[in-house]
Amino acid sequence: MKRIATGLLISLTTFTTADAAGWGSVHRYVKKTGNCAGQEVLASHYSTGKRTATGERFDANGNTAAARTWPLGTTLTVTNPHNGRAVTVRINDTGPYGTAYRMGARLDLARGAAARIGMRGAQYVCVS
Repeated sequence: MKRIATGLLISLTTFTTADAAGWGSVHRYVKKTGNCAGQEVLASHYSTGKRTATGERFDANGNTAAARTWPLGTTLTVTNPHNGRAVTVRINDTGPYGTAYRMGARLDLARGAAARIGMRGAQYVCVS
């Protein structure tokens, strides 16, 4: 029980204010950096799903992404402007949807791709 409480406390303290506030206040805390040579878009990440729009099995740890802006099969280089880390992802699904899309998210990275560039929660990323 003590381990669970400690783990919960650590996980609660690692969220940013934007994470805690949710999509309703994302633009109060998440801003464009202006550090992108290419396009800077608001990105989110996801870790659940069974099949993608291409018909393949969803891999939460893969270098894939969902987007409506780019056609299926497109390969993008996504860079975190805060630390310079980059990953190449392939668009294999459509999205984001719902509140994330209404709030401006245009790219939904698989959890693994987001982790590789050090992305936590929603943030602006550079796309080329």
